[in-house]
Amino acid sequence: MKKLFAIMIVGSMLGGLYGLSLSLSGAYQDITDEYGGGAYFGIKADVVVGLLPVLKARGYLAEVDFSEGTPMRFGTFTGSDMLITIPMAMPFQPYLVAGFWFEKDVYTTFKVGAGAEMGFGNMSGYLEYNLNFISPEVGDSYMPMNLMAGIRIPLKLGL
Repeated sequence: MKKLFAIMIVGSMLGGLYGLSLSLSGAYQDITDEYGGGAYFGIKADVVVGLLPVLKARGYLAEVDFSEGTPMRFGTFTGSDMLITIPMAMPFQPYLVAGFWFEKDVYTTFKVGAGAEMGFGNMSGYLEYNLNFISPEVGDSYMPMNLMAGIRIPLKLGL
């Protein structure tokens, strides 16, 4: 009986594995002008997969940056993050962000942050604040701050 109970618990925890959603967001990046190019706007698309009820993985699909004085930058699958949900009885769901990005021969980025998600019918809106530690291959490290807001649309799997 104990084994059956343990299997039921593990099954219910992994039941959120197929919670797949697509996120579209706008980001105000490098708010503190840490890099020296000034704050700029970016558009991002990513996919979020629920691994456990309190843990989600996010992979960036596409990113377009409109930094002033430089050409528009476009990237595909530019990084991944883990979202750790803080369960609370509130109209919005707070979460913590931890991430790692690597672009060969250019830079390595570690990201930490916090955000909140609120459901609006079939979709949800979110607001997120991040602090990035960027270590370029050439030059000094810097720590830009980003503010991101967007919508998350669940994708139905199966019938």
